[in-house]
Formats: sequence, structure tokens, C-alpha cells
Amino acid sequence: MSTKSLPQKPKNWLPLWLSLTLALLWLIVVDIGVEFKDLLYGVEDMAEYLSRYGAPDFRNISSYLYLMLETLLTAFWGTTLAFIIAATLSPYAARPLAPNALAYRIAREVLNFMRAMPDLLLALIFVSSLGLGPMPGVLALSIHTAGFLGKFFAENMERVPAGKYEALSAVGAGFTQKIVFAAWPSMLREAVGNTLYIFDRNVRMASVLGLVGAGGIGLELHDALRLFNYDEASALIILILVTIIVIDNVSSWLRKVLN
Repeated sequence: MSTKSLPQKPKNWLPLWLSLTLALLWLIVVDIGVEFKDLLYGVEDMAEYLSRYGAPDFRNISSYLYLMLETLLTAFWGTTLAFIIAATLSPYAARPLAPNALAYRIAREVLNFMRAMPDLLLALIFVSSLGLGPMPGVLALSIHTAGFLGKFFAENMERVPAGKYEALSAVGAGFTQKIVFAAWPSMLREAVGNTLYIFDRNVRMASVLGLVGAGGIGLELHDALRLFNYDEASALIILILVTIIVIDNVSSWLRKVLN
């Protein structure tokens, strides 16, 4: 009676990966010329600095909540405008739908340009031209994230089965009919998920854009840090973190519902 041999015990790759990670960290430290004693001093300085945020001051919580609402509205309208721009450009950036090669190339390059322009740079440009406030943040977020949404939408449209487009073309459907009756119904779930992801991301960036004068809670955080009001800064940071966590959980719940 033959017996089958037991399978070999899986190899433990943890020591190898740990050694490679330590070797990589050592190469990084050597390459940038940082000594370990400097790193230890840096850890001590960081611990001392972070200890200044140990007593958050929520006495002006009503004002903080208003600024947080302004930040959320900045992210919301930035995402809404980005969605409109992306929905307009993406059909031209999808090969099965683009009217011709020139329109496809122009739409692609416009989306590439939008993605390449950083939010902070756009915010600085709009703040210098429009002044302080949430409007520069809305425009900066909308332009930058429209590039990402447009790319997502275009790729989703390209994944739609070609037979759907061909069937509409056979009955005389035009460019707009293909988008309305074939592209969007097939990719609606993915588009909603992509838009929720962009909104989640824009809430974070709207807080950061306030540091350059684009309104919202980020501007208040910048003033608190500049004046060394660490208690107020701590309260603002906690409020931002709680808001982001709530939005992240709501977005995850919505994605599960859609799936």
C-alpha cells in the first residue's frame, strides 16, 4: 500500500526580507550622509515637539466646525466641477468613442496637463489672482482632479464591450447616444466609486490648501501654528482627523452598497 509523501514545509522568507530591508535602510543612511546619533537626536526633538500638542483647546469649537464645513464644501464643489469637466472630456479620450484621432489626442493631453499641475501650485496661482478664500481651492481641486477622473472614466468607457457600441451604431446612433445609452449605463458603478474616492481625497487636500490661503480650516491651522498656539492647532488637527475618518467610513459603506 503506497503512501503519498507530505508536502514540503513552506519556506520562511521573513528573515530574508528583514535582512534586505535593514540593508536598504543602511544604504539610504550612508548615501544621504546621516549618522545614527543624528537620527536619535531627531527622535528626541520630534517627541518634545509632539508633546506640545497634548492639551487640545476646544473652546472655539463652533468656529472650528464652521471652518470644517467650509472645507467640506470646498471639496464637494471642487469634486462636482471636476466630475462635470471629466464627464465632458472623457468620451473624447476613449478610443471607441472619440470622433477622430485628433480629438482623442487633444483630450488625452488636456487630461494629462490637468493631472500634472499640482493642487498647491494651482491654489497659489488662483489665490494671487482671486484673493484669499475657498474659491481658489475649489478651482485648484477641480482642475487637478478632473485629470484623474477623466482618465478613470475614459478607461472605463474603453472596457465597455465593443458590441454595445456597434449595436447602437448599426441602428444609426450618434456620438451622444453611444455615451448616454452604452457608456454610462455600463460604467455607472465604477464612476460613482471613482468619484467618491476623489471626494475623499479632496477633503484631505482642501485642508492642506488652506495653508496657502485657500480658505477653510487649513488657513486657521496655519495661523495657529504660525503663532505657536499648539493647543488650538491640536484641536484643529483632531477635528480634521475625525472628519476624514467619518468620510472614509461613509465612502466605504457606499461602495459596498453599490457593489
